[in-house]
Amino acid sequence: MTAVFVWAADCILLSVLLLPLWLRNKDRSFILLWSVSLLLMGLGLAGLIAIGVYGVRFFTLPIAALVAAETLSTAGLLSLYGAKCPLRFMLCSLGVWLAGLLLFHLSGFGSVACVASYYLADIGIAVYAVHFLLRHADFEEVGYHRATPLILSVEAVVGLAIAILFLIDSPALPDEGVMISVALISGFLLFSVKIFHAVWLSIEKFEFHLKKLAFHDPLTGIFNRRGFFHGIEERITYALPDELFAYLMIDVDHFKRINDRFGHDVGDQALVAFAHNVLAEIGKEALFGRTGGEEFAVFIKVDDIQEAISIAERIRARQAATLYTGTIRPTAMTVSIGIAFQKGRFTGFETLLWQSDRALYEAKNQGRNCVVSYSAVPSPVSPEGALAALGNAS
Repeated sequence: MTAVFVWAADCILLSVLLLPLWLRNKDRSFILLWSVSLLLMGLGLAGLIAIGVYGVRFFTLPIAALVAAETLSTAGLLSLYGAKCPLRFMLCSLGVWLAGLLLFHLSGFGSVACVASYYLADIGIAVYAVHFLLRHADFEEVGYHRATPLILSVEAVVGLAIAILFLIDSPALPDEGVMISVALISGFLLFSVKIFHAVWLSIEKFEFHLKKLAFHDPLTGIFNRRGFFHGIEERITYALPDELFAYLMIDVDHFKRINDRFGHDVGDQALVAFAHNVLAEIGKEALFGRTGGEEFAVFIKVDDIQEAISIAERIRARQAATLYTGTIRPTAMTVSIGIAFQKGRFTGFETLLWQSDRALYEAKNQGRNCVVSYSAVPSPVSPEGALAALGNAS
């Protein structure tokens, strides 16, 4: 009884401590769900203590509070993966519990029916949560894809085992007091693991958003310059010596004219549409970033030079065929693309950037709205040669 009292006090205290965190940022609904869940868990356990010590009736009320607590804690956990409608989820869980309670009472199980129906609802909550994680969860912001359904699956199996033990009337089983102790201990452990796991996931989600703010362009949603080059560094760290990488430097043709003629709002919409066009052509494995105002870049592993040229040409053609209807008349926005190549675990980006820049410069010289590979640039010189020429000129 002392352990249950300490557990109840801890739940209520944690609930009070979490509430200010939600008040600071009310967009974090999962914190509110956990706060209410802990409060209900504390009150439900306090109700069980009152029944045990003072013989208070209405055994169903604290059990109902425990069912609601389990539901809200799971709803808070699932909200990190994109789940919504916790109220409907809670009502369904309580409905399962009440249906189980009625069924077990009619079957003649007496006071055991209330405990067994609680675990029936607990099983339903866990099964629904696993189903959601496997079918509908958004894992982009939160990791640990296997740990979360594993914890919930263990909860369902333990709940099923305890419910069966309470329903079986056999002299070989421990007495009711021992079984209640086992149920309380297992409930405490599973609830604690679920809450701590959820808190860990919320920290991970917070870090994801911080990293997204630091590494992504707020307008287009793709990588900014820092995130783009950070991604390249990570990619080439694990590259094999014979892997070929292409760097596509992309510049929007005469973008200043679009801003001057139609306004910056139209220019922003055009850049967002352009980003969508590129993403539709390069696939998920490529890195795509905004490296300047109207300057973009793609870093992608290719089988050969021709594949990179083909990807760049598809980007150029798709963009040239896109008309922006938010202007006075339908307007097209073209791009010029310069491509450079590197193999294996190369170090530094100076040569790659310089070569792609030279190729882009040649694309503009050819009239823009075209693709040029560095290998096709007339009389290409090295970065070192260009620096030496500048030194001689000075």
